[in-house]
Amino acid sequence: MKKNTDNNDIRHRSTFAVLFYINRTKIRKDGTCQLLCKVSIDAEWEQIGTKVSVNPAIWNPEKGRADGRSANAITVNRAIDDLTSEIEGHYRRIKDGLGFITAELVKNAVKGVGQKPLTLLALFREHNEEYRKRIGVDRIKETYDSYMRSYKHLSAFVHEKKGVEDVTLRSLDRVFYDDFEVFLRTDCHMSPKT
Repeated sequence: MKKNTDNNDIRHRSTFAVLFYINRTKIRKDGTCQLLCKVSIDAEWEQIGTKVSVNPAIWNPEKGRADGRSANAITVNRAIDDLTSEIEGHYRRIKDGLGFITAELVKNAVKGVGQKPLTLLALFREHNEEYRKRIGVDRIKETYDSYMRSYKHLSAFVHEKKGVEDVTLRSLDRVFYDDFEVFLRTDCHMSPKT
């Protein structure tokens, strides 16, 4: 019996790996090498340099860790554990927030570069600011004022009722919408215009 290899049956699997290594070709004056990290996601990878120095004599390339219990080995292995946890946290946060992930996004998050995941209030503020700049050109102030009132109500809802500073776009669902509608009708005493 022939196995069905139709493209509809093939599912994409995401791969994610964090590897540590040292560059033995660049030995520092003190005889140590820099600890480097390679983040690999779906055959794409990015290198992340660390500020940790490793004595090449204690480095175990098979394990991706330092051998022994020397002060250098303990420092190196602790740095590996900490960076691995940080990378895994960024991986989950970015994938949950954006719905996709790349090695470059993870590297930028570790380095503190790039933009934060899109959030509802941040996006609304950005929209209102762009709208304000176009007043008198192809937008009117009355509509801008309406957007600002809407932002004020949404911000109050997010802070008072949800108890957070902002919400990710990915977390928006029907419950959020329904709760906001109840907030507008009860707390803000608004009714729909017909």
